[in-house]
Amino acid sequence: MEQYKGFFITLALILIIVLFNKYLNWWVKGIITAYYLVVSYIFISVKDKIDKQYENIRPVPEAYWDKNTDWVYTIANYLFLPFIGILLFIYFKWFTKAQSRKAKVLIAISSIPAAFLVIFFSFLFSFGYGYRP
Repeated sequence: MEQYKGFFITLALILIIVLFNKYLNWWVKGIITAYYLVVSYIFISVKDKIDKQYENIRPVPEAYWDKNTDWVYTIANYLFLPFIGILLFIYFKWFTKAQSRKAKVLIAISSIPAAFLVIFFSFLFSFGYGYRP
């Protein structure tokens, strides 16, 4: 489980944003949480299976890196593409509910660092679990 510490931190950040958001209904939060828990279970199960299949084989074969990298990039899409959609929805609702022009400008500006953070976490996830030397 130590291997998945970064993954659990990423998952926790996503779920905190979802669960503490006032623009999503409780049942939508439940569906999103269930989705991420299922994706997490599948990711860990398949990743462990891939790791076990190539365990104690030195040097690590090319096939391992291909399988592992493809699997991590697939899961990165399942994690971050829906999250981007969720963030766009949240920012849209936040923007439309803002009363003043200044608030709308600040919301729009705050979307830039948020986008960089999503890209950064996506890169860290892909690099950390799917890096191919």
